[in-house]
Amino acid sequence: MQPGICRGAALLVIDMSVYRTLHRGVPSEVNVSAVARRRPESTSSTTEDATPVGGDDAGFVRKAAPNNQPFPATFKWIASLPREIRPLALLQQFPRIANMLAQSWHDAAAFREYMFDLLIDRRGGRQGFPQDVRAELLRLRAYFDHIDPLAHTVERQSHE
Repeated sequence: MQPGICRGAALLVIDMSVYRTLHRGVPSEVNVSAVARRRPESTSSTTEDATPVGGDDAGFVRKAAPNNQPFPATFKWIASLPREIRPLALLQQFPRIANMLAQSWHDAAAFREYMFDLLIDRRGGRQGFPQDVRAELLRLRAYFDHIDPLAHTVERQSHE
């Protein structure tokens, strides 16, 4: 019997194999950098011939992008706050920051440190938040200081 032909007159597809070579325009999820290193150099400057962002450095690992969607725990945290304190503009415009505030809410030192980093420009030249978001952050900080005054007093004494 010839390869590719069987008795029922149906043809077998021979070129379907897990060992087939990758097409140049199809990146592999398994070993993209190794595939890129094996590609022959080309004189054309098309985007499919470009080397990946890390070059040939096998140690290059791309940082994960922060999740810019609100977590379910963030919605629960905001719902637990009084209506006039809820940072809804922050949630809409900067959900990643709202996630961080919700996560640190029960750790007074972490919450205050993160809030300080948000409101005070240590690097210089930063744009800052829109006015509505900044006002929400200031209300949230004042509310937190109201419900947790002991930690606020202790923190103030430790910096003096």
